[in-house]
Amino acid sequence: MTMTTAMWAMCVMKFFGVVVIIIIIGATIYLVIRTLMKKIRTEDYPLRILKERFVKGEIDDEEYRQKRKKLSEI
Repeated sequence: MTMTTAMWAMCVMKFFGVVVIIIIIGATIYLVIRTLMKKIRTEDYPLRILKERFVKGEIDDEEYRQKRKKLSEI
C-alpha cells in the first residue's frame, strides 16, 4: 500500500467515525424528546377530558374547578 492509499483509507475511516457519532447523538436526542412528549401527553390527558366535559356542559363551573384543583395536586 502506498502512502496516498493509506491516507485515503484513514480519511474514509474518520468520515465513517464522525457519521456514526452523529447518528448516535441524533438517536439519543430523538429518544429523549419522544420520551418527554409521551410523558406530557399522558399527564395532560385527564385535564383534557375534564375540559371537554365542561365544554359539553356535562359538569358545571364549580365541579370543574374542584376537579381541576384535585388534578393539579396529583
